[in-house]
Amino acid sequence: MSALNPLFLFLLDSLPPELPPDRFFAMDSQTFISAAFNALGVILLGVILTKILYKPVRAFLHERTQRIQNQMDEARESRAAAGELRAKYDHQLKDIDVERTAILEEARKQANEQRTQILSTAKDEAKDLKDKAGMEIAAERERVRDEIHTAIIDISSEMAEKLLAATIDKNAHERLFADGLAELDRTLFATVEV
Repeated sequence: MSALNPLFLFLLDSLPPELPPDRFFAMDSQTFISAAFNALGVILLGVILTKILYKPVRAFLHERTQRIQNQMDEARESRAAAGELRAKYDHQLKDIDVERTAILEEARKQANEQRTQILSTAKDEAKDLKDKAGMEIAAERERVRDEIHTAIIDISSEMAEKLLAATIDKNAHERLFADGLAELDRTLFATVEV
């Protein structure tokens, strides 16, 4: 505050104590006319510069504003186009998901049909094999039965031969009968095991 006081006092001391009557704003006529011409020159320079510089600067700023507005419009259009493209791709992705699901469902359906067909074919083949094996077993039984029948006839013929060929006494008869039965049993079991 003390530093401002000497400056303030200096300014107060520099003011003239009284203004003379022929002076305007404490200026003599020469200074006033010079100041008026300077002010007129500044105003004239302002008008000329306004005409020369203001319009081109204003046009430049207007062009710049238009360019910025155009860029913003293009950005909005690009954003809108990107949104549409994204929506289109999202729709295509949904379509692809639906198509993928349909393809997978069709593949599952075909796989189930093939599995059912394969199982049916396998069951039919197993039934055919079972029937064929049953027929072969029946044929084998019939063949074994025929062989047993033939063997019984042969053994009976041999027994009859032995019986007639030998003199029959009671002990010999019982022994021949037991031998025939034993031979019949061996033949019968041997053919059944085959």
